[in-house]
Amino acid sequence: MDIHAYPTDAQTPVDQAEAIRIAAEHLPADAPGHDRQIVEFADGFAVFAVEPLHAPPDRPIPVGGSVYVIDKQTGAVSFWPTYPSEVVAAHYTLLHAAGRLVVADAWPDQE
Repeated sequence: MDIHAYPTDAQTPVDQAEAIRIAAEHLPADAPGHDRQIVEFADGFAVFAVEPLHAPPDRPIPVGGSVYVIDKQTGAVSFWPTYPSEVVAAHYTLLHAAGRLVVADAWPDQE
């Protein structure tokens, strides 16, 4: 399996501040009332939306969605299933070490 990723205008190597900027500029807007959490790991940053603790108890729990990974070396963004950040990081690190990162020339809606 390859990691298919999309390019950004990142300044590399990507640090926490740059990951926050990339997420704000290149990833879909969070659902209303959600916060973005960015978790750093060896090869990148996992980005996902989290339900705030102060959410009303009758608010439905969102199902599905995606976790995004911002690659530290390239700034490219890949899409992942909604798994815990440590699971995404482990799979990403394994595939990245195997040279399986494939960065497209443009995002799908730009081709």
